[in-house]
Amino acid sequence: MSNSKQNSMFSLTRLLLVARKEFSDLLRDRKSIFWGLFAVAISGPLVVGMIYFVAQSVTERIEKVTAPIVNAQFAPDLVRFLERGGIKVEADPADYEARVKSGDLDAVLVIDPDFAAAYASGRAARITLVTESSRDRSAPVASRLARAVRSWAEYVGNERLILRGVAPQVARPVQLDDLDLATAEQKGSRMLQIMSFYALFAGLMGAIAAALDVTAGERERQTLEPLLATPVTVPELTIGKWLAVSGVNLIAVSVSLLGFVLALQVVPIDRLGLPFSFGLREYAGFMAVLVPFAFMVPAVLLAFGAAGKTAKEAQSSLQFGVSMIGLLPLMSFFRQTKAPWWDTWVPVNGQYAVLSKVLRSETITSSDWLAMIVIPAAICAVALFVFSRRLGDEKMLAGK
Repeated sequence: MSNSKQNSMFSLTRLLLVARKEFSDLLRDRKSIFWGLFAVAISGPLVVGMIYFVAQSVTERIEKVTAPIVNAQFAPDLVRFLERGGIKVEADPADYEARVKSGDLDAVLVIDPDFAAAYASGRAARITLVTESSRDRSAPVASRLARAVRSWAEYVGNERLILRGVAPQVARPVQLDDLDLATAEQKGSRMLQIMSFYALFAGLMGAIAAALDVTAGERERQTLEPLLATPVTVPELTIGKWLAVSGVNLIAVSVSLLGFVLALQVVPIDRLGLPFSFGLREYAGFMAVLVPFAFMVPAVLLAFGAAGKTAKEAQSSLQFGVSMIGLLPLMSFFRQTKAPWWDTWVPVNGQYAVLSKVLRSETITSSDWLAMIVIPAAICAVALFVFSRRLGDEKMLAGK
């Protein structure tokens, strides 16, 4: 690299020419671009569709619950109570423990053989609810059966108190009322919280192929060395490549969110009792968070991609970078305590937290917005510096 090139002044015109050239090269491979954008675009409708069908399946299973009961003949009053509540009774299921374990049955009520005697004498009569707690899909059915049995027990208890001339309230010295402060948007966002993760996923996946192409791809095609031989400086080349990849990533993020918007307009989520909306306000909030993120990710991926000697090595480096970035939102996803003040200042995890606030229609503080700008900008600066140093190293051209 000549001294004249090293000492040449930074030119915005040359930078934009590099960005346009790189962006045109990326778009030239239309098949790869199409499938890359198609993958992130279809993820939104697929996620919304899966949520709808899962919620619909759960709702139908709860509404059409069948209660397998062992020794049902000992509790005829309970059987009648369940049937009046719309629960179909299946008497004496065979090998019920093995069937619950295997998932053929969600839950089974086992009536104690001494139930009738205890019930008639006013003593506590025993009923066992057999479930398999590690199977999530069985939980709604088991929960409804448990509520039904408790309702019947409360009804019987009240009737016995009344017959003895005692007001039922005497046995309940404390009345607990539920007051749910969650708004309709917050209730709906609980199930669609996964949208935040997939929005970040689009910002990650949309840049991988492009970042690989402008680093290891150019080096293997031997087009990087002629580019470095032009009057373009290394910083101009660095920023130009970054802007081109960021442009592709912004398209991917926009298309992904558009897929969510269109899917939520078509899929009747509200019919399942999920008061959820994703309109212009939510779209704007997501874009405000994801635009800085969409510029940060390409810078990181370019730094990782330039570290590989071959396209295969660069791809491995990019996959490692994406894996590390993708794990960060798990901090918020699995946290069981209130988020600390610095939560939004953790890269990627902060974006996930703020996107969740947008879904829940919560107030986003100025500190949150500052973190959404400052952290991506700082990471961009460091990653681009590393990428620039790598581009300026003759070993990169030699593949060492």
